[in-house]
Amino acid sequence: MANYREEHIRNNRRLARQVVGAAALLLALIGLFTVLGWIVGLVRAALDDTDLRNEYRDRLYGMVMLDPVAFDDANSVDEGVFKQAAIWGTVYQVQNSGGSLDQYERDPDTGSALIPALEVDTYISNLLGPDYQVTEGTFSTAEFVYQYDEEKQAYLVPVTSSVALYTPMVERITKKDGQRIVTVGYVPTSSNNATGELSLTAPTEPTKYMDYVFTRGENRQWYLTALRDSDMQVEVTPTPAPTDAVVDNMQNEEMGAADAANTEPESVPVEVAPDAEGLADNGDAPAEDAAAEG
Repeated sequence: MANYREEHIRNNRRLARQVVGAAALLLALIGLFTVLGWIVGLVRAALDDTDLRNEYRDRLYGMVMLDPVAFDDANSVDEGVFKQAAIWGTVYQVQNSGGSLDQYERDPDTGSALIPALEVDTYISNLLGPDYQVTEGTFSTAEFVYQYDEEKQAYLVPVTSSVALYTPMVERITKKDGQRIVTVGYVPTSSNNATGELSLTAPTEPTKYMDYVFTRGENRQWYLTALRDSDMQVEVTPTPAPTDAVVDNMQNEEMGAADAANTEPESVPVEVAPDAEGLADNGDAPAEDAAAEG
């Protein structure tokens, strides 16, 4: 009886140890998968630069939409280029954040929106760095003359006009020689035509690429210093070569056209009426015949 009781106790203890061991193993597996998932998430987050590309897309919107020419030094560029990009970049940011131009004061004479110079200067500072100096005042570009209201300290911007030539699509962000290279695809806007009407056939893919070069500046922030042509090229769909049957048809058509051009029309004999052979123009018999008869 005592042996049976001891055996029963040992079995219970063995079962308890097995349950505890299984629970510990389960917890260990759960912990292992949790750690693996955490590591995979970190690696994926490190490799996925979607948020950074979207950030640069918004940051460069004003530049891309106006398609400025390439430059090697931002300080050598007419500041009107950056001021215009800052104005429309500010407008884009307002609309992209759910706002509208109705939040700005309007000029009573022209109806133009008054974009505060402070917002324009902030946009330029974020793009080019705090060391870039901007001169406030009226300036002109190939598209518009931007009047500056001294009293309001704001730029008059026509709200009914569209100057957007392209929208940006950031393709890649790389580092080279201590610089950050942001390769941007230029997607033509849907209303990019002479009339400004909506174009349903406008491209939805980039038609060219440009590299925006950023250099570390104050507070280790990246600021635009150059704009260059990119080595990324637009893929051109090759035109399929004509098949042998198509080539034969083209050659036959060319040969047929050549034969038709070289063939001279046959001469057509002209029949003369019998009663007209011996008559003069006045209908009388010829003079020789009349003398013979006489």
